[in-house]
Amino acid sequence: MYLQMTQDGKVSGSDVQTPYSLLQLQSVQPGHIAVKGQRSSLFLCTDSGGSLRGQIHFSEDDCTFQELLLADGYTRFLSSHHRLPVSLASRRSPDQHAIPFTRFLPLKDTLPLEAASEEPPKPEMNFNLDSDDPLGMGQNSMLSPHFSVDK
Repeated sequence: MYLQMTQDGKVSGSDVQTPYSLLQLQSVQPGHIAVKGQRSSLFLCTDSGGSLRGQIHFSEDDCTFQELLLADGYTRFLSSHHRLPVSLASRRSPDQHAIPFTRFLPLKDTLPLEAASEEPPKPEMNFNLDSDDPLGMGQNSMLSPHFSVDK
């Protein structure tokens, strides 16, 4: 899933890359970053309950994240102030077994230039929870950008 932040400040996941999923990571201090949506021009922020939102003005307490690089090539972001992970899973979900989307891969922009002016498709959540691979990630279907760097 792609994390996206629309111009109204809504943060969600999308099955496909959209103009609202193009995010810029900016260093705030060593090991800590701010995330800004290129299309929305909003900063990714969180509150004490872990709810994500986009906002115009940068707030050090709500919009700074510690970047943790994991051994498998993924990245985890923790709120520097609230100590909660950036997650696409709903914190209000009554399902205790909800899939926690808390690990991210930095990916290249693959959108055609004309897509920048289009509205993003509505996010679809199609998970086969009865499968051994509920996210459809299967072996060799996704590679870490770290292992596929252009040389």
